[in-house]
Amino acid sequence: MIDVHCHLLPKIDDGSTSAEQSINQMRIMAAGGVTDAFLTTHYMSGVYHYERADYDAKLALMRGLAKNYGVEINLHPGFEVYLNSHILEDITSQKLTLGSSHYVLLESDLNGLDPDFYNDIYPLLRQGFRPVLAHAERYVSIMSKISKARELIEHDVYLQVNSGSLLGQYGEKVRQTAWLLVRNGWAHLLGSDDHGRSPYGSYFQAIDLLREDLDEQAVDLLTKDFPQMVLHDQIIPLKYVYFQHSHSHSHSHSHSRSRKNLWERIFG
Repeated sequence: MIDVHCHLLPKIDDGSTSAEQSINQMRIMAAGGVTDAFLTTHYMSGVYHYERADYDAKLALMRGLAKNYGVEINLHPGFEVYLNSHILEDITSQKLTLGSSHYVLLESDLNGLDPDFYNDIYPLLRQGFRPVLAHAERYVSIMSKISKARELIEHDVYLQVNSGSLLGQYGEKVRQTAWLLVRNGWAHLLGSDDHGRSPYGSYFQAIDLLREDLDEQAVDLLTKDFPQMVLHDQIIPLKYVYFQHSHSHSHSHSHSRSRKNLWERIFG
């Protein structure tokens, strides 16, 4: 599995406060089957602003420590970038992407996506970047109107969901929204958003719930297949779930569309 969103680079944002804390979390990650992690440090003008060289030095240190302590996990650069009208310049000059890909993990105002959200997104899209909205389920705009998620996807924005949200760690409304996103196929990536201070096991608990509620294929898409596509800079399908309704659960199918849905079977 690949964790696409965690704050385990120490002493650079509001995440891990020490290398020891990070290594302890990484041990738990590796033991549970996480093979790779993007260390997505906050990048926010005026709050968390640093040079890429400083980030790279800390990343090299953590890679060395993980190797010395026998923690078998591949650590990749990444950033959680606060979206604003001038951010394209920083993304380009500082290479604020997930690994060496064109995917950019973005966040905005949780109280509601900024009115200029799309105006700020379009320059990124024109330059070939692939925006990923971090913890999409936590935005009031999406909680109050779930169709907003579909609208974002139709505007070429990928959505990432936090594992803790599926467990209710951010409140009941966020939990409900997170489940709506994954059940409707409006989530592309699962991340822990781990800051080093809470038990990492919740990531694995959320995966168990996803496996029970949906299926193994859905878990693989969110935690393995799509994150691997990020790692290798391949294009994730924005729409990948097709529903075939039954008396029990709706079954999610991958981009390959192995079975036609009920509407197609009746009307061709």
